[in-house]
Amino acid sequence: MRSTPKILVLITAIFLFTGCAVNKVKSQMSTHPLTYTLSMSNPNTHLFEVKMNLDLNLTKPGQIKNDYIDVKMAAWTPGSYLMREYAKNVEGFSAKGANGALKSKKISKNTWRIELNGQKKVEVNYEVYAYELTVRTSHLDDSHGYVNGAAVFMFISELMNEASTLKIEPHKSFKTVSTALPETTKNTYIVEDFDTLVDSPIEIGNQEILNFEAEGVKYTIANYSLDRLDYNREKVIEDYKKVVTNAHKVIGGTHPCKEYLFIVHHLPNIGGGLEHLYSTTCQTSPETYTNPARYQGFLGLLAHEYFHLWNVKRIRPEALGPFDYEVENYTNMLWVSEGFTSFYQDDILRRAGLIDEETFLKSCQNRIGTIENLPGNSVQSVTESSWDAWIKYYRPNENSNNSTVSYYTKGGVLGSVLNLIIIGETKGEKSLDDVMSSLYNNIYLKENRGYSDEEFRKTCEKISGVDLSSFFENQIYGVQPIDYAKYFDKAGITFTVEEDANAGPWMGVSTRGNRVTRVEKGSGAYLQGIYVTDEILTVNGKKFTSDDDFTDGKKVGDKIKVGLLRSGKTFEYEIDLVKNPKLRRTLVKRDKLSEVETKCYNKFMHL
Repeated sequence: MRSTPKILVLITAIFLFTGCAVNKVKSQMSTHPLTYTLSMSNPNTHLFEVKMNLDLNLTKPGQIKNDYIDVKMAAWTPGSYLMREYAKNVEGFSAKGANGALKSKKISKNTWRIELNGQKKVEVNYEVYAYELTVRTSHLDDSHGYVNGAAVFMFISELMNEASTLKIEPHKSFKTVSTALPETTKNTYIVEDFDTLVDSPIEIGNQEILNFEAEGVKYTIANYSLDRLDYNREKVIEDYKKVVTNAHKVIGGTHPCKEYLFIVHHLPNIGGGLEHLYSTTCQTSPETYTNPARYQGFLGLLAHEYFHLWNVKRIRPEALGPFDYEVENYTNMLWVSEGFTSFYQDDILRRAGLIDEETFLKSCQNRIGTIENLPGNSVQSVTESSWDAWIKYYRPNENSNNSTVSYYTKGGVLGSVLNLIIIGETKGEKSLDDVMSSLYNNIYLKENRGYSDEEFRKTCEKISGVDLSSFFENQIYGVQPIDYAKYFDKAGITFTVEEDANAGPWMGVSTRGNRVTRVEKGSGAYLQGIYVTDEILTVNGKKFTSDDDFTDGKKVGDKIKVGLLRSGKTFEYEIDLVKNPKLRRTLVKRDKLSEVETKCYNKFMHL
């Protein structure tokens, strides 16, 4: 992993409190050794055209030591922990100097080596196929262009910490460019370093632009949609304001930005978000604004991605920056980076008055129920889940529910629990906010680095005033049960676990059509021979029509005979129907609270 140069640390320290001021200083530089030009001459081909102009006369002495340069494409993008192999979309790589074409060859899956032959100025050209519209990838068609830096722009390792220039040449049908990069002249931008290029998504097209200001920060919303959106623009802007101002309250102090960009894509069947240093990309349905439940979920998505501006982009584990874009960057702490942000997305909406107390408590209850009814919760710790994100979270299979737990969901639960521990131990004086603020002020602002696992635990202990080593060892690094009742009790909230009175016989199988898609751990099907991909033919001799056939008219303790087709052969298994083991968890505020409980409850609910 690359280390941060001392001069960059100094510059960062000087300008931390002015947000984009570092970019402003860099923008005064008139020449850079590397200039990118992004074109899109025919959007219908889905090909972005990229030109890189390298001037070795502008590099530092000895910076390029060989008579060749290696040009690389990132293999993943920060915030999405999976090797995505963006080089697979590169076409037509070529290089030339003042005297004509230069020899180049591919030396690894993502590296092209160019022989310089004494040339000081090199032009590299390539195209990138972009037809996957997610927040992690890039997309180009006749309606717009969307660029994620890691998926489109190559880099030269020796120059990754150097400033560069980006020129964008939009297709003639595209009138607007939206990006958080500082603009010098029209569609020409200064790039702080390669990390910044990766961290600055670009929307190019005819997106609708909304602007507002909150707490001295200028915000832009770039809304991409194929049709005009049906929404009350004034109300939407007011809700955005509520989200951003209440997110800022968690950390407090001077806001790290002067400007911030929301890129929002509106199309059917898309969703999700990805955080960036001065911007975010979110995706949702065009019907979001006319559907109250969807709209509340969308506001939660905005709160989640916006809070990442602090938690992940600045308050971060050691592994999450600076990055090595060619290999996995491992950390145990995604349960904090993503899980706490999941907790705070609801917490921010509660502060803003966008959800009520009951909805907030229901969200906590649902997260607990989700993980506690998941067999994988007793198999995989939340730190192990974080570490294995690269091979498990983004690549679930039919056994994932039995063997894994989500660092998003369980991290959100642990955010609630640690918040309650701190609130309870300090009798309502402090909360998880104080942990996040301490990490931001004492590690990020003062030292411009990520925190270690131990530093995170010690900060929680310092704020709460209690030794949390056993809790971390058993419930965070281990899989021992969490005593929810103990922690919620101090805030006047009763936690109960109940059997479902209507819980009947359980087969433990899910199907699509007649094909088995999942078999749950502990069920009769799991123990007695039903496999994923089996085709169910009959149940007790009758033709199988749906999952209800397994249990309709049956009771706990009954046996059923299941006929199935597997690998071209028919089999029949006798399966025991057991009671569904899933339990119901509830959180309810007590009617009568002591003075201390009331103070703790009010702290938890932001009353």
